[in-house]
Amino acid sequence: MLPRLALRALLLSALAFGTPAAAASDLDDFARCLTRAGTRYYTAAWCPHCAQQERLFGSSLRYLRSVDCTAGCTRVHSFPTWEFGNGQRFSGVAPLGALASRSGCRLGDPRPGTPGRDAGETRSGGATRDRYVGGARIIEVPRR
Repeated sequence: MLPRLALRALLLSALAFGTPAAAASDLDDFARCLTRAGTRYYTAAWCPHCAQQERLFGSSLRYLRSVDCTAGCTRVHSFPTWEFGNGQRFSGVAPLGALASRSGCRLGDPRPGTPGRDAGETRSGGATRDRYVGGARIIEVPRR
């Protein structure tokens, strides 16, 4: 009964947030990318919406730069709050897609026909190849 409930909860969260369920390694990479992009997650232990946001990340939450505001934080008045590298903020439970678009990080494999996280994309007449690993852009230059 418990696995059935867990599956139902996962499906409902995917439908509610408009984001397909992501593999754990994809979420790990995504959370690391958010941190590298300067994103901060403000949370409070008593906040039910923060708990909902944290369920979206699961064990990948450990890779986020999070600030515990249980005892209060200056300039943060609602929870959860996301602050991005450019200073913009998003208050409330943020869908993973919204975090991706605001931070520039990629989550999971993109739709077919677009270069993926680990898919190659040729540039400069075939001299170099770009690929994405953990949200970081890797430019491969062939050896001579």
